[in-house]
Amino acid sequence: MKKRKEPVKLTSDQEDTCGFTLVELLVSFSLVIFLILGTIQLTLYSLLIKRKADCNLKSATLVSSLLEYLKSLPYESEELKEGFRTEGLSGESLLETYRREWRIQDISSNIKRIEAESFSESHPQKKTRLALFLSRELGF
Repeated sequence: MKKRKEPVKLTSDQEDTCGFTLVELLVSFSLVIFLILGTIQLTLYSLLIKRKADCNLKSATLVSSLLEYLKSLPYESEELKEGFRTEGLSGESLLETYRREWRIQDISSNIKRIEAESFSESHPQKKTRLALFLSRELGF
């Protein structure tokens, strides 16, 4: 038969050093929670910045596509007559509703200035504005 081992007895110095103290556990949990909350805050902030950047990019794309369309028209086209125009845009590819506005000015008989801007209707203060000069003589 095997002999049963007797339990190891700890001295008084060894009894005090076994395991973690409550203070050590609280400090370690606090550090872990601090790191996790910091990571969550950075993630949320980066998502907010991405959404703003997407909105700015979409606005710039809408303005540039409008100017490219107007640039492709003949100089005497009805759509290039002097005046102010506006249109609202929404659809499946657009997460928000956008507004495009453009003003056409006849600077001289051979030059037109087209100033176009686009913005999200939820953020009308953040506009993307571009200007285009069309010349009858140069053809662009």
